[in-house]
Amino acid sequence: MPALAVGDRRWSVDAAAAAVRRTALQLSAQGLAPGDVVLRAADDPLHLVLLQHALVEVGAGLLPHPPGLTAAERHALCAAVGAEWRWRRGGLARTGCRREAGPLADRTAPALLIRTSGSGGMPKVVMLTAPQLAASAARVNAALDLGAGDEWLCVLPLHHIGGLAIGWRCAAAGATLRLLGNAAAPALPVDDAHAGDGQAALDPSDISADLSDGGGVAAVQGGFQAEAVAAALARHPVTHLSLVPTMLARLLEVMPAPPPRLRVLLLGGQALHPALARRALRAGWPLHVSYGMSETGSMVAVGPWRDGAGPGARVGPPLPDVMLDCAGPAEPPRPLRLHGPMLMAGYADAARRPGRGLADGWLTTGDLCRLDADGALRVLGRADELVVIGGEQVSPSAVEAKLAAAPGVREVAVVAVAHPHWGATLAACWSGPAAPAVLDAWCRDRLPSRQRPRIFRRLDALPLLASGKPDRAALTRLAAASDAATPNRPGTQCVDAKGKDAHEYGDKYGDGNHI
Repeated sequence: MPALAVGDRRWSVDAAAAAVRRTALQLSAQGLAPGDVVLRAADDPLHLVLLQHALVEVGAGLLPHPPGLTAAERHALCAAVGAEWRWRRGGLARTGCRREAGPLADRTAPALLIRTSGSGGMPKVVMLTAPQLAASAARVNAALDLGAGDEWLCVLPLHHIGGLAIGWRCAAAGATLRLLGNAAAPALPVDDAHAGDGQAALDPSDISADLSDGGGVAAVQGGFQAEAVAAALARHPVTHLSLVPTMLARLLEVMPAPPPRLRVLLLGGQALHPALARRALRAGWPLHVSYGMSETGSMVAVGPWRDGAGPGARVGPPLPDVMLDCAGPAEPPRPLRLHGPMLMAGYADAARRPGRGLADGWLTTGDLCRLDADGALRVLGRADELVVIGGEQVSPSAVEAKLAAAPGVREVAVVAVAHPHWGATLAACWSGPAAPAVLDAWCRDRLPSRQRPRIFRRLDALPLLASGKPDRAALTRLAAASDAATPNRPGTQCVDAKGKDAHEYGDKYGDGNHI
């Protein structure tokens, strides 16, 4: 089985290992030392995968970042963690930054530094050691039955933990890591090395040429390409795939039924709405839902999706050796605390000393959770997302989950917008044929007053972050802009895809159906 695959190009385990060794030798020859950190843009996925493994051989760490950062942004990121090097085409360049402390012990030197998504506040940089990454990969592989002969298609961005973790898992399991390639790329010419078995030598110095000749890796930063993912699933023997729910909704539009070899479709990053899950499950997609974060090297709990009553999202049991401190079945939810062998070394600062952000080895999250009677973790939303509307707390994610079941709604996000009379109001942003006035009427019939959105914004498609999650900051700006069109009227405002008023109700919050 190949270790790496891009389109019709495949590289054996030996070829990939040789490329990693050559890369490690080149890095050391340029002055990279154990304990150093390399900043690298996620603009060349194939090289980034090689680099993440080569840096482990050197004992150095990788800090990936999204393409397009300005020089000032790169410098600020380097200074924040004391990153000594950055990768630019052809080799390493010194950043002028240095870590503030002395050498780190091998067991505490980070192999990966990854920026959090910032969903719980300002982004931080998480430090993960090689043993922590290995502990995560081993337990996830066992839970998802990933082994030699399997193939995982990676379409998640490689500057987020969800994408990078797939490379660690495949390497540990002896499975093939498939990167999304150009569907128009030609097959390997017959005079390539190892052409007899369809595999080629992998020379890091040739990767740039490979990318420029149309046979390279599809640009991750170009956004999620549902058609390209569907084509790869139809053409190649993919057994595992990771998506966020928004990606799943778009994939189902172009590929309603799964390919026969797919055994695991892993969903994470945000809550999976039951309506979307039921649609996919009826079509035969093998849904597994996970809970985790950058601080844990990806997931700490996973299981097949199960339909059932109850608030929040039922994930599944924790991975082996993961300890959870949260509410029990009959208790009110509280922020989850967790501990385990994959838990981060700490948040990075310029000294990169371990322990920052942990208390006695435990991490306190911002997620409200409880354990069901069967031991499955149930996630009920974030403690910091609750908004006060007319003196009562409301969870936008809970409202969002209900709106996902409305007819004519393909994908939906609910955000809070400041309101002069009630402190805040909810805005529903969605794509699909549902008319704003119809969705408003649906909400009136089914939601209590405090949970009802008062702003309705239908869009051609929800704006997404590079991670594939909805861009809630952009949605909040869109909703606030539409609300500002009638600043003296606290009633419901329905807005169509072009941002023009579709209908406006004289619906005062003080009438008999409202707060």
